[in-house]
Amino acid sequence: MKKTAQRRLSRLERRPWTLALVSAAGLTLLLPSALALYGPPDLLDTAVALGDVRLGIGLLALFAGGAGLLRLLLRRRRLPEEQLDEEPAALPKEAPARADQEIAGAARAHLR
Repeated sequence: MKKTAQRRLSRLERRPWTLALVSAAGLTLLLPSALALYGPPDLLDTAVALGDVRLGIGLLALFAGGAGLLRLLLRRRRLPEEQLDEEPAALPKEAPARADQEIAGAARAHLR
């Protein structure tokens, strides 16, 4: 993967609400479309009888509920290995060679 694509992906991971809102918009477009295409005619007649205001409120509720649920589901949990890679360990000044070995060992701790 190119570095620019990795940066964009990491930016999206840092902004979970943006990803949730985009996903909720897709969900809001997909579900009513699938219902209109594959739903039984009686259900569609009932939806038309509800009126524009209630259908709009239903779509808004679907969007808001989907955004909240997707915000919870799309939250990426950090792995312990990633935390070790990103947080530099405090190096003691008297033994830099020993500290380098400890850092290298800690970075490969998941391989044991």
